[in-house]
Parts: sequence; structure tokens; C-alpha cells
Amino acid sequence: MSTTQELPKAFKRAFKPADIRGTYPDQINEAVAYRVARAFVEHFKYKKIVVGYDMRVSTPALRKAFIAGARESGASVIDIGMVRSPMLYFASGKLKLPGAVITASHSPAAYNGIKLVEAGAIPLTAERGLDAILARVTKGTFTDAKRMGRLSKKSLRREYRSYILRGIDTKQFKGMTIVADIGNGMSGVSMKALDRLLPAKFPMLFKEPDGRFPNRDSDPNLRKNQKALVAEIQKRKADFGIGFDGDGDRIAFLDERGKYVNCAVIGALIAQRLIAREPGAGIVFTNLTSKVFEDTIVAGGGKAHRARVGHTFLKQKMREKAAVFGAEHSGHFFWRDFFNTDSTILTLLEVMEAYAEAKKEGKAFSQMVKPYLLYQQTEDVVIEVADKKVALAHIEKKLQSMKPKSIKKFDGYFVDFGDVWGAIKPSVTEYAIKLMFESKKKKAAADVQKELRMFVESIAEKTQ
Repeated sequence: MSTTQELPKAFKRAFKPADIRGTYPDQINEAVAYRVARAFVEHFKYKKIVVGYDMRVSTPALRKAFIAGARESGASVIDIGMVRSPMLYFASGKLKLPGAVITASHSPAAYNGIKLVEAGAIPLTAERGLDAILARVTKGTFTDAKRMGRLSKKSLRREYRSYILRGIDTKQFKGMTIVADIGNGMSGVSMKALDRLLPAKFPMLFKEPDGRFPNRDSDPNLRKNQKALVAEIQKRKADFGIGFDGDGDRIAFLDERGKYVNCAVIGALIAQRLIAREPGAGIVFTNLTSKVFEDTIVAGGGKAHRARVGHTFLKQKMREKAAVFGAEHSGHFFWRDFFNTDSTILTLLEVMEAYAEAKKEGKAFSQMVKPYLLYQQTEDVVIEVADKKVALAHIEKKLQSMKPKSIKKFDGYFVDFGDVWGAIKPSVTEYAIKLMFESKKKKAAADVQKELRMFVESIAEKTQ
């Protein structure tokens, strides 16, 4: 390939604070992937990297370009195949190598992207190298290596399964039926393996990888994307259900009736168990995570640490605080014992263990999580704006005029009105503002969210 290939005019829009992601081919194309690989290898002087990729329609072309760029800069490439993002993190941690996964995670079919990690699965952010890579991509000046890097293939599935199932008594899962909505993403292989290795049944929906997402959008936590899963749970009288996003780093839980269970409720359930095992354990949360998660951590004697929303920022906070666990409202769950990265499968197994104990007491899944259902949270609203900083300045004035009990400026704003509280923050991956509110009564939260949504929409033009 050649560095003279044309970059899309809007390529800089694909460079986000936490990863590279944009629409194909007008924001990210083969030229971007090629130059990113060259910049990644040359900036950090890497000699060997590991690469994985997802099932999106544009992925084969981006993968080919990325691998070519890395090799032409002198790095040998270990291709681990079409995998979930957590498998790339496992490979980076296990092999102690930097790496990349070609994916746009939960974004719609028109998108693609690249997640980059340092050795040990430490994600690159703007501060840790993405800005430097963007500068090199923009300049487009690279030095060909004296010797082209080698390309080899390696499967780590067996090592991964041994790692993930270590120390677990699988007999406790006997008789469970858990419906899994793969969403035509990358989680089918892992769920097929669990179906084979565990004495539980995992009937699957939309299990064939298909980057067009023909059956539902990729985000499993949105109610509109859960209709088929709800119907299948009820049809099979399953114990509970789960849904995955495109690259398999998000998981949603639905109870035996098909009712969605807030991710913070799952996080609180897990946090309570982990703190019982490791008193005083540190656990990470964000502004958008339901207050029940922080409440549970503190009540259990754990240390609650607030982080910016975004998987890279939670991982960074976990390393800083030596935390054992972290959770985001979006269905990301982070584990110290998985290289401080996301693991949907570790999360599923922990929930299955909790449910096995509850089932012995005659409890259904809904009864198991009921103690954590203290608050009602709205779905997050995303409003596009041209300039997030300008929009936030307008929003701060609006919040002050509403006379809240407190406003905390962290990752946007966390505002407390007493009976309603919530977050207004800049999106990490989009030119947008996110709003989410919570209360003991959902209508109260929805009313506050509606007022602020209408305000943000009214000032959107002012951000031009």
C-alpha cells in the first residue's frame, strides 16, 4: 500500500478521546487504517503486535490495510482472527503485547473503527498516544523498515476458556436455561462454547455473525432491541436472558419475565459479593450509573471511586485505585482479574453463581435482584450538537436557574435536585450531549429529563 492514498476529508472526526470510530468510508477507510497502523508501530517502536477483528462488512478491507501498515513499519503481526474485543484484551494481557481490534463496538452498521491497546491490554486514549497517532496520520510521513514484519496466525480460545472457567464449580449451573441474543455479533462462539462446557442450556437468537445487523441494532440495552429476546424468554420459560452488542464487550440482563434489569443493579449484586470476599475492595462507578451501585459499595464497606464515562477511563481508574471491579450503565463490566478490562463472560458466570444460590432458596431471578431495585432510571437521551463545550456552558446556566441542591462538575455535570438526580455529559464517541436522570419515581426523573432535553435541543443551533 502507499502513504499517498487519499484520506477522507472528515477523517479527523473518527479520532475520539477513547478510540478511533466513524462512518465508513467518509470518516474511516483503508488509508486511515493503514496510516494508523504505521503511526502506532513507529510512534511506540513496536516490534510485534496482535490483531483481531469483527464481522462488519467493511472490516476485511480495514484489517488488510492495518496489517499491511504494521508490517511495512517493521512489526510482526499475530492475527488472532475474527473475535470479540475482550478476546483481543485477553491476548494482549496473556502475551504481553500491544494490539488492535478492528471494530465499531455497539455503533450502527455504517460505522467501523480501531481500538488500540498497549501491552497488558492498556487502552490508548488521546492523552496516552491517540493524539500523537492522529498527528502522524495527518502528516503521512513514514519510514519503511529494512525488513518487513512477519504475519502469523494464532488461536487463544483454549487458553481463554481455561482462564475464564478456572476455580468455578460448574455443577451448580445444572438445569439452568438462559436465552442469549447474540444480535448477529461476535459473541456466538463464546456462547456455543459455554453451551458445550456447562450443564446449562443457552438457546441463542441471531447467532450468525452479520455486520449488516439484519435483526436489531447493536446496543442490547435499548428496550427497542430487546423485543425478540423478551418473547423467547417467555416462550421457553427461561431462568433469565442476556443480550450482547456487536463486539461482545456489552451485556444486558433480562429477568424470567423478560423485564430489563438495569446494569447498575447487576453491578450492585456483583459488588456486594466481591466485597464480601475481599473486604474494603475498591469498585469504580460513573455519573451515569444508577445511585444504587454507589450506595451498595459504600454500605458493604467497599471504596467507591468515580470515573469518567467511557471504557478507557474506567480501566484507567481501576489501575490507579487497584479496584477489583467496575460497571457502566451501558453494560460494560470491568474486572481486575481480566487485565482491568471488560469481560461479559466473567460477568455472566458471576451472575449465574449468584442465581444458583438464589435458586436453592426458591427465588426467581426477579426476586434475586429485587433488593437493588430502589430507584427508577430513564434511558439516556443523546442530542447532537456541533460544539460540546459551548453547549455545556449554556446547560450550566440552565441548571443553576433550576436551583438544585448541588451541582458537581465532573465529566460534564452531576446535578441533585433532592428527589431527582442525574448527569449531563459530553459524549465520548459522538458530537453530542447525553442526559440521564433518576428518582424513586420514574415520572419525576422523566419530567426533569424532558425539560433539559427540550432546552438542549433549543440551544443546539447556538453551538454552530
